[in-house]
Amino acid sequence: MIASVYIKDGNIHFYNEQESLSGLGGIAYELGRPLLDFVCYEPEQFMEAFSGIASAFDIPDAHLGALDPVFLASLEEHLTDIQRHEIYVFFYAQALMKAIYAEESPQVVVGRLYEEFLQQRAFMIREIELLLQLREETAKASSLEYLYRLDEIHRAESGSYVYLERPFRAFYGVTKPPEIVELYEIDSIGDLFRFEFMKMIEQDIFIKKCKNCERFFIPKRRADAEYCERLFGTARRKCSEIGATLRYEKKVAGNPILEAHKKAYRRFNSRTRTKKMTQGEFLQWSEQAAQKRDACLRGELSFDEFVAWLEQGRIRKSKTKPPGADE
Repeated sequence: MIASVYIKDGNIHFYNEQESLSGLGGIAYELGRPLLDFVCYEPEQFMEAFSGIASAFDIPDAHLGALDPVFLASLEEHLTDIQRHEIYVFFYAQALMKAIYAEESPQVVVGRLYEEFLQQRAFMIREIELLLQLREETAKASSLEYLYRLDEIHRAESGSYVYLERPFRAFYGVTKPPEIVELYEIDSIGDLFRFEFMKMIEQDIFIKKCKNCERFFIPKRRADAEYCERLFGTARRKCSEIGATLRYEKKVAGNPILEAHKKAYRRFNSRTRTKKMTQGEFLQWSEQAAQKRDACLRGELSFDEFVAWLEQGRIRKSKTKPPGADE
């Protein structure tokens, strides 16, 4: 058993067993966050982190050096930090260290763990996508019905169930602060996923895929949110802050009509700042341009005609001749 878990107040609580190398006896996370963080954990991140550890221990008698009290204290601190932020990754890191203590080849162990990571992550992603598909097809189904339908897919593919008829061993334990709770035994990463995923479905926690970064997230403020709160790209801004803009830019880049309209819009908008066009004139032009754009998108106006209008169809300020100019 690698851990025991239970659900309370919308959180999933983890309790390490005695052989844990982390300094944390137990920790609570918002239900669903550990799972979705794990499926968003990139393979490159995994290999970079674990290969570094393996390289450090890929020397003769490295397991003996790992028994040094100073190193053990440092290891406990490091694994504790991983557990606070990445509970699923923590169990892989702990498995690597235990293999090193057992004198297994670090590089071989990392290769094995990496393959397990890829397979487990791919399975989790597929399960989430299947759930999203089922919810889209039958929006009013009960939570248990979704579990049943997921297992029907598995039974048709492999002849066995994944969620139903596979009980967890339950037992009562005392937590800190003292409270008697019903704990569930977790023997593997697969068990951990199965437990958390089932509880998410049972408690109607909805998962969405961000339309910007395409990673899974749980909407917080609005159920119809389309973008997650994760940082995106080198700009280090949240998808919710820049997602709509980037999505429009992608859409525009693939459509010459929208691209031509965007360039003209920026050009004419800049003229309001240089006083070559009033705000009222710009708004009038903008409305006409949107109508011409939509007509072109519908095929009612040719692209060449639309571009010609954008170049020549601006509203000019009327020039008033000074008194006596014609005299």
